[in-house]
Amino acid sequence: MSCRLSAILLPKKQELIYAMAEKPVEVSAYSGYRGEESPRAFILGNKRIEVRMVLEQWIEEDAATKVRTRCFRVKGDDFRNHLLRYDEATGDWLYSGETTNG
Repeated sequence: MSCRLSAILLPKKQELIYAMAEKPVEVSAYSGYRGEESPRAFILGNKRIEVRMVLEQWIEEDAATKVRTRCFRVKGDDFRNHLLRYDEATGDWLYSGETTNG
């Protein structure tokens, strides 16, 4: 299996994230009135990472399909910043990588 490294600019602070291809991730989330609204913890590899703080969140919408994705830049208890994405159409969570700064 080959993976390629990619860089993505985040909105607002224009920080870079570095990620292999997005991969499915198991997330424990707070289910507020919107359902899977805010991540609380996720499993990366074989390690559970608790979300200490949601640093930033935004919604992306595919112009053609109108499918919405909720994006969360979070600080984990591993002292790293991570980007998690929630696909509202499928209910799937994706891990997009680590972000710089924080």
